[in-house]
Amino acid sequence: MKLAIEWFLNPDHLPIIIAQEKRYLKDNGISNFELIVPTDHYDGLQDLIEGNIQLATNEPLHLIEQHHPEFLSLGTYFETKGGVLMKTASFELLKNGGTIQVATPVSNDKTNGIGLEIIKRYAAKQGVTVEASQVEFVAKDFYLVKHMNEGADAGWLYFYNFEGVEAEHENLEVIHMDADSAGFANFCALDLFTSQTYYEKHPEKIDAFVKAIQKAIEFIETHPEEAFKIYYTYINEESSPLMDDILKATARCFHKDFKSSAEKELPILHFFNEIGITNLSEDKFKNAFLN
Repeated sequence: MKLAIEWFLNPDHLPIIIAQEKRYLKDNGISNFELIVPTDHYDGLQDLIEGNIQLATNEPLHLIEQHHPEFLSLGTYFETKGGVLMKTASFELLKNGGTIQVATPVSNDKTNGIGLEIIKRYAAKQGVTVEASQVEFVAKDFYLVKHMNEGADAGWLYFYNFEGVEAEHENLEVIHMDADSAGFANFCALDLFTSQTYYEKHPEKIDAFVKAIQKAIEFIETHPEEAFKIYYTYINEESSPLMDDILKATARCFHKDFKSSAEKELPILHFFNEIGITNLSEDKFKNAFLN
């Protein structure tokens, strides 16, 4: 069984690491397991469609933005706050009619449109009108805070438990444009994906994998310090104050009772319908879930 993550290996993937290292996968009959780190954010989803892998992690927004009839969400196992992380000085620049650059690893017309909408909604709450011509999205890799330190005005799509904590350690003066401050359905989360084809043929294997991940999340909840040690050993790195804080923030974001249900994620579809990102129907969206 192969699983491709959506990003570089980081604490968001801790339950997968724990399931491997504590032998929960093997105990559930999954003896051959490979975790794949992608080159591009969408690689895992494409490999899932093509049948090259059996599982993937990615943000639930891609069930819509990259909709494909093969996608089957097994549920949201991780959820945080996030959206656009912007330097305070750069927002002042926007207020005065200036232009900014936003670094993003998910640059395309649809995702850039979502990022722009978040900026515009946050600004509107401050009584500021932002035009599309003021915001340039620049394709970069996953290291958003690094790019902000190197000159980018903002980063999109950021997660608070990672880049938010990192920005605090870097003493960056930033604005968190998230679901609360900007007003949108939160999609800063990770779903476990499989393909419809694989699930139809091997439902028992997928169910076994889900149970192993749920047990791993329970272990993280009850033995966080041991889980963090396992993480450092797995990635072969020494602990650091930054990563310690990221791990602590991330551990609070896992949900052991996740399940494949469209109801939780329908508000994201409605948000994207509202802003014209997609015309995907509820019926087609619901086909990406078991319930």
